Amino acid sequence: MYNWLIFLHILFALLFMLAHGAQAAAMLKFRTEPDPERSLTFFNIVPDATMIRILTAAMGIAGLLAALITDWWRQGWVWASLAVFLIISYVMYKFGGGYFGLIQDAATRAVDARKTNTNAEAALKEYNQVRNSARPMMVSVVGIAGLAIILWLMRFKPF
Repeated sequence: MYNWLIFLHILFALLFMLAHGAQAAAMLKFRTEPDPERSLTFFNIVPDATMIRILTAAMGIAGLLAALITDWWRQGWVWASLAVFLIISYVMYKFGGGYFGLIQDAATRAVDARKTNTNAEAALKEYNQVRNSARPMMVSVVGIAGLAIILWLMRFKPF
């Protein structure tokens, strides 16, 4: 049973990274796209957040069940991994997820302003401020560093 749980944990982790990678790529691409109308097309490739949440839950459940059927649940590295994962999740939800809403709203306002020729310059300025936000880089660094820490904890089990 343990081997199947580890298999599922890793499988769901890989599927999660595959789906989440498209979101990360779109988030980073917004920074280089000066055309708000074109940036709205990026949302066509971004996977639904519900799918990513389901994969996250499945990955977590499989990992926790694997820890619970062994003595690992008594070791600190399991709980440290969970703590790091929860911190990453909070940062991603707070700053990453919110960024998609901000960029979509700003791009939509800029496109609408361009079409109606009303406050087009101000709307484009707002769009540029949002797309040049530090959020994509911040969540990328937190995600990669956090993933490296979790991988280190799971592989080396230091405590």
